[in-house]
Amino acid sequence: MTQLIDKRDLEYDRLARVPGAEAFLAETDRVAESVHHTLIAESDKVNRFTGHLTELRVEGAPAGLAERAGAGAAAATDGDYIAKAKEYLSSVSEAIGFAAGEPAEFEADPKVGETSGGMRVVSLQQTLNGIEVWGMAPKVWLGEDGTVERVVGDTASVPANVPTMPTVPVETALAAGAAKAAEPARIEGPFGTDELPGLDVSEGFRRLGAQAGSDQPMTFEAGAFDEAIPARLVYFYMGDGVRLVWSFRFSRAQGAVQYEALVEADEKTADPSAPQVLYLQDLANHVVGGLVFRQNPAETGFSLASFPLPLTDYPVAPPAAPMPGFPGPWVTRTDGHMATAGNNVQAVDGDTGKSFRINVDQAGNGVFAPNPDTPEQLITNIFFFCNYMHDFFVMLGFTEEHGNFQTVNFSGLGKGADPVVARAHPRPVFGTANMFTPVDGLAAEMNMGLVADTQRHTANDASVVFHEFTHGVSNRLVGGLNDAHALREKQSGAMGEGWSDYFALTIPNFFREQEHTVVGDWVVDDPGGIRQRPYDDGYPGDFGRIGQVGGGLNYTRIHNVGEIWCAALMEMTRRISTELGSKKRGYRIAWQAVVDGLKLTPKNPSFLTARNAVLRALKDLQGGPLTAAEYPGVRKAAWGAFARYGMGFDAFCPNASFTGCQAGTAPPPAGHED
Repeated sequence: MTQLIDKRDLEYDRLARVPGAEAFLAETDRVAESVHHTLIAESDKVNRFTGHLTELRVEGAPAGLAERAGAGAAAATDGDYIAKAKEYLSSVSEAIGFAAGEPAEFEADPKVGETSGGMRVVSLQQTLNGIEVWGMAPKVWLGEDGTVERVVGDTASVPANVPTMPTVPVETALAAGAAKAAEPARIEGPFGTDELPGLDVSEGFRRLGAQAGSDQPMTFEAGAFDEAIPARLVYFYMGDGVRLVWSFRFSRAQGAVQYEALVEADEKTADPSAPQVLYLQDLANHVVGGLVFRQNPAETGFSLASFPLPLTDYPVAPPAAPMPGFPGPWVTRTDGHMATAGNNVQAVDGDTGKSFRINVDQAGNGVFAPNPDTPEQLITNIFFFCNYMHDFFVMLGFTEEHGNFQTVNFSGLGKGADPVVARAHPRPVFGTANMFTPVDGLAAEMNMGLVADTQRHTANDASVVFHEFTHGVSNRLVGGLNDAHALREKQSGAMGEGWSDYFALTIPNFFREQEHTVVGDWVVDDPGGIRQRPYDDGYPGDFGRIGQVGGGLNYTRIHNVGEIWCAALMEMTRRISTELGSKKRGYRIAWQAVVDGLKLTPKNPSFLTARNAVLRALKDLQGGPLTAAEYPGVRKAAWGAFARYGMGFDAFCPNASFTGCQAGTAPPPAGHED
């Protein structure tokens, strides 16, 4: 993910520049009195850029669903939880940072998330006048009975008089955004640099259709780009003001580049005939990413694996209760044939777009048996890896109702029609490997290619495919079903890389006697891998070094900063395993806390926001995989791991940028509730 243009002043401190903006911090008790329970607002949980709280803790709130007509806790629907969350957020908006009478409007993701500990998570999107306030998407955590426990995530004050109608025509804004997105670009990835040539967009774009709505959603033909271009109006909070802008999405290089462009649309535009691009970001992840290589050709031989694998072959525990359609078949048989295409994954050749197809016998049996280093073998291998990850994450809670990747959702929850389309290209691809994740109901796209220097293929390396697949999981769980691009800010994007490295390493490490701590070493033919340092317990970076360069380490780049997050999660896994005296239990509990934490994490989180979500998820595992007697020691181990990497209780950052990060190593005070 690469940020190209960002006109926001992320060092803007609203509390210092707007008279009275900090007054809400003294108003918590007054608001608490009005809602008749305790509210906890801590000054170090304020996003200084927006001047709003990123976390409001709630204690003693009444059970929220008993009063809803006919809906006791056992019968509560998603609609009940959503209504409760929206009502509650409205009631405490002044404790978060909204002024009295200031608009605080939100729309909800229609699907309520649920952690393995039973916490309900309502994902909200701030709006005004029916138009999205870009990047402001808090979450409300509720108990099963509807008791609100926490409000987390970013919101912003938006004046009631902001414009609702654009002064810049959409076609003019589209031309400006397309011109920037079409420029030659350099894609820097861990395997090297790719040069993306410029595109000719001089012919313009024909409008294909429009929908009703205040945000004027519409679609334009692809033109020189890969896909049709969606357009809509959004409000863009810039610190010292809020702008009405046109939002566009441009796809290039077979999905390896997915630009989001925000272009001026309001009366503040100096020249409506030549509007500025205020924000341009590449949302794609340019990282790494039958008979198969189960890890890579150096570690595991070319061997036969059943499709699907038995659940006992996975490092996670099978689901305690039956799940509709799970585990499902990986392949679909038709007319005496089967192909590397099924409900979860459609693996194809990057040139032809065709799956590997074989005959089956009269009993319906068949084996994908390609020769190594052929296009068919690469297709088979990427098919195996993606299906493996699908089933692995389903067992950790990334299910149909939470937006996983499936053509048909057997439970009837979620939208379906969105398998992973996995392409094995016979040559290098832009970024060497990538994963593009649209919202639930639209197919995800993965591209794997050759590493030019080594001529080794990323489709044969589990660490690359696992890394890219995890990008899809983190984007959907943090964003909710309606937003698969919830990791736009710099710390957020860095954690996307960290989560991906974490699972790429720990899944195979579960089965290894000796921990492997480098990523991509096989595919680049370098024992040091593709990161700055190994992820062992001596990894040198910490939270306080974000945004800095020194000592042979560069923490100004997204991928490099993500190393700090991965190192902390790996240390947490080690310490929990040691505390429990069991590697098996330690890994499983850490994985579950991380996945549940993703569900609790709001859009565009900082490291500290995501840390809090993991710790809370860990608490909720009591009574399940953790006993009440074990929890205090496990909690201490987790806090110790975060503190080891500068994310102790006294750590601080003003927002999710790389500016102003201060390390802390203190444990939480006695009596503190995660």
